Amino acid sequence: MPGHAPAGPPHAHGGADVIPMRRDRRRHPAAVPHGNAAPQLEEPVPAGAPTPAEEQLLRVVEGVFVERGLTLADPQTAQAFHAALDLADLAVRAAHAKGAVDADGQATIKSTLDNMRNVPGWL
Repeated sequence: MPGHAPAGPPHAHGGADVIPMRRDRRRHPAAVPHGNAAPQLEEPVPAGAPTPAEEQLLRVVEGVFVERGLTLADPQTAQAFHAALDLADLAVRAAHAKGAVDADGQATIKSTLDNMRNVPGWL
């Protein structure tokens, strides 16, 4: 406020109420008081990136191919993988038609196959 005189001696840094800041805070993060956890900032997930569950599926599925010296990053291998998923879907539909798999089971398996179909695009 204009004309307001501070009560007490002026501050050593010129009289203004300021918080001194280090020049490079990235190199010297603020200390966290004992017993408190530092806040964890989540990185934004890029569009089309797999979720943690999908990331686990990716590791399992790609691992099966890597053990055989293959990768789903190869377009021909990915195409063969998609053909195998089409055959698996056909087998599940046939099992449903024969009564071996109920509608809920078929939907669950189809959802899993559809998620697996995305693995090559995540690599």
